[in-house]
Amino acid sequence: MIDVSLNEVESLAARVARSCGFSHGLSDDVARAAVRLAAQDRPWGEALERLAREAARFAAPGEPGGRPLCPVRLGAYLLDGGAPDLGAAQVGLPIWLGALVEDAMRASWVGGDLVDAAPVRLERPARTPPPTGTRATISPARRDALLALAHKIYVPESATSRARGAGGGRVDDE
Repeated sequence: MIDVSLNEVESLAARVARSCGFSHGLSDDVARAAVRLAAQDRPWGEALERLAREAARFAAPGEPGGRPLCPVRLGAYLLDGGAPDLGAAQVGLPIWLGALVEDAMRASWVGGDLVDAAPVRLERPARTPPPTGTRATISPARRDALLALAHKIYVPESATSRARGAGGGRVDDE
């Protein structure tokens, strides 16, 4: 296992979220949720990789189609004041919804951290203390898989971009 800082968790999670199509704002939400999961010693790396690979199959709140709801978009909807009554709706990877809304409400579901999709029950509890962890761990293979996903958002290098100062080279030879 590799020991990483929570800042590294946040940075990697934001890039991975952007690579699978989330906006910058939602990517920041995913990054903060990943930090929360890591600080609680929950499987943040596997959950992040699954979110990146499965995000396209989730439906946005209010979107018809019978697909599981996107936990990230649903979390943002709920935090922005959306109605918290989910009925029997299935929420994809509910670990993300739980981490996203933890400051405002408690989400519970059956099936453990990495359940594929489940109905979620929401309640507004008393304030919970913030996580206290300062480090996280991730396997080298999972880190490499996440870095490959994050790499999708990088602009390809070219002779023109290098001539204009992108990258290091002679511009940064101080």
